[in-house]
Amino acid sequence: MSFMKKSAAALVLTGVAAATSTALAAGFQLTEQSSLGAGRAYAGAGIVGDDLSAVHYNPAGMTLLEGTRFQAGGVWIGLNADFDSDNGMADENGRLKGQMIPAGYVTHQVNDKVWLGFAMTVPFGMGTEYSRDWEYGNRGTSAKIYTFDMNPNIAYKVSDYISFGAGVSVQYAKAKLGMNMGSVLGQEIGHAKLEADSWDWGFNLGVMISPTDRLRFGLAYRSAIEHNADGHTKLSNSQLLDSMMGGIGMDSMTVGSSASLKTPDTVMLTGTWEATEKLRLSGLIRWANWSNFDTLNIDNDISAGMMNIMQAKATEIVTGISQSQGAAAAQVAKDALTKTQANLKRTSIENDWQDTWLFSVGADYKINNAFTVRGGIAYETSPIDDQSTRMAVIPDTDRVWLSLGASWYATKDLQFDVGATYLMGVGDKDLYDGLKSEGGKKVGEYDSLDAYLLGVQMQYRF
Repeated sequence: MSFMKKSAAALVLTGVAAATSTALAAGFQLTEQSSLGAGRAYAGAGIVGDDLSAVHYNPAGMTLLEGTRFQAGGVWIGLNADFDSDNGMADENGRLKGQMIPAGYVTHQVNDKVWLGFAMTVPFGMGTEYSRDWEYGNRGTSAKIYTFDMNPNIAYKVSDYISFGAGVSVQYAKAKLGMNMGSVLGQEIGHAKLEADSWDWGFNLGVMISPTDRLRFGLAYRSAIEHNADGHTKLSNSQLLDSMMGGIGMDSMTVGSSASLKTPDTVMLTGTWEATEKLRLSGLIRWANWSNFDTLNIDNDISAGMMNIMQAKATEIVTGISQSQGAAAAQVAKDALTKTQANLKRTSIENDWQDTWLFSVGADYKINNAFTVRGGIAYETSPIDDQSTRMAVIPDTDRVWLSLGASWYATKDLQFDVGATYLMGVGDKDLYDGLKSEGGKKVGEYDSLDAYLLGVQMQYRF
C-alpha cells in the first residue's frame, strides 16, 4: 500500500478494523450458562431436569421443575493464547486474567400445566490482551466483550409426553478493543481504541418429548439478534495524524463509529436416558448459523471539515508524487485516495464465516441420595474458514471439551453443584499479518489455544 493511501486511510482503518474485531468477538459464543451442565459438557442441556438452566437452553424443560426455585452461580474462564512467531522475535501470550461468567434463574410452577421462568445470562463474551508494542498489534492488542441477556419464558405441559416453551431475550452488548495501526515512512499511525454498545432483542422456542418415563428428547431454537452498536473510536499517539494536520501537535482524535452485526441463530437437539436408577446418559448436537455473518457495514462520523483538510493534504501529496515520480504514479495514488475517501463514510467488509457445530455426550452417576458425579466430552468446530481472517484478539479454533462435575444435596431443598472443563484447541492455529486476498503472509502460529473452566452454583426450592 502506498504512503499516500495509508495516510488518507489512517482514520477510517482505525474505525473499520476495530468494528470488524468487535463483530468477530460476538462470534465467541459462550455455552457456559450452568455450572452443573459444565460437568457433563452440556450434554442433555435443558431437559435433564436437575437445574434451572432449562430456561435458557430449552424452556420446555421447565415442566420438569416442580414448585418455585432459584439458582445462582458462575463459571470462571481462563484463556491461554500462546503465540510462537516464525521470526522468533514476536512471541506473545494473549491471556488476560480470568473472567467470571454469571448466571441466575427463577422458575415457578403456576399449576399442573403452566410454568414461568426468568434467566439472566451472559451468552457472548471474551477477554484477551497483548503488549501494546507487539509486532503484530495490527491483528489486535486487547479486547473485552460483555453481554447481558434478560430472558423471561413460559412453558406449557400438553401431556406427560410433550411440553412446549417460549421466551423473549432482551440483550445488552458492550465491546472494547485496542489495535495498533503500524507506521508509514517512520511515522506511527497510532493506536486505535474502540468502545461501542447496543441494546436489542430476540426470542427462543423449545419442545420436549418424553416417549417413556426414562427417555426424553428436546429441540430448541434461539433467534439471531441484530445489534446496531454506537460508540466512538479514539486514535492516539499518531505522528501521522499530526503531520496531516500540519504539525500543530494534534496526535490524537476521537470519531463516532457505528456498525450493524448479527449474532447467529442456533438450533439444539438433545437427548437423555435414565439407563438405570443410578446412571443417566445424555447427548447434545448444536448448530450455530455463523454463515449469516457475511458482510459487516461500518459507518464513520467523519466531519466535512476533516474531509476537506484530508483532501487538501492528499492533493498536496499527489502533487509531490507527480513531480518526483511522474504522472502514472500520481494517477495510481489519486485513484487509491478517491476510493478510500468513498469508504470513509461507509465501509463494507467481507467476513466469509462458516456455520459451527457442537457435539457432546455425558453421563451422571448417583452415588447416594447426597452425591451425584458426572463427566462429559465434546467437540466444537470454529467459524473461521479462511485462516488469514483470524484476529489475534479472537484466536478461535476447533475445540475438544473434557469435563467433570458433582452435586451435593445438602437438604431436600438445597443443592450445590460444581463443574470443571478443559477446552483444548485443535486444528489450524495460524496467524497472518493480513488477508491472503490482500497479500497477507503467515507470521506464526499458536502453540496452544486452551481454556480452563471452573463453575460453582447453588439451587434452592422454596
